[in-house]
Amino acid sequence: MDQTDKHILAVLEHNARISAAEIGRRIGLSRTAVQDRLTRLETSGVITGYHAHIAPEWDGLVRAVLFVTIAERPCDRALTWLRGLPGVQEVLSLSGDTDALVRCALPDAARLAALNDTVGSSPLIASSTSNLILKTLR
Repeated sequence: MDQTDKHILAVLEHNARISAAEIGRRIGLSRTAVQDRLTRLETSGVITGYHAHIAPEWDGLVRAVLFVTIAERPCDRALTWLRGLPGVQEVLSLSGDTDALVRCALPDAARLAALNDTVGSSPLIASSTSNLILKTLR
C-alpha cells in the first residue's frame, strides 16, 4: 500500500458513497486508476465493506464502551470471543493496562447490563468496566 492508496482510504473513511471519479478529482488520478486501486484494495482484504453511519440520536440504541483486561495470553481467543457478542460493534486491542476497548450499541440498558454480566463472568476476562457514550462527534 502506497501513499495514494492511503489517500483513497482517507477519502472513503469520510464518505463511503463517493464516486471513483470524485476520488480521482480530489487526489489527482483518473476514475479508471482509482477503480483499479479500489478493486485491488478490496481483493487484498484492506477494504472489507462500505457502511452507512447512522446518527446515534436516530437509531435509539444505548451506546457504551467497555474497558477490558484479558486474563490469558495471547489475547486473540478473548478478542475474537468479545467481537462475537451481541451488540458489539468493534473490538480494539490496546497496549498498556487495558487490553481491549469494546464499542457496543444495544437496544436498551437491560441488554447493556446483560452484556456487562456476560463479559465480567467470563474466565477469559480479568476485569471489565463500562461507560455510556454521551455524544459522538465525527
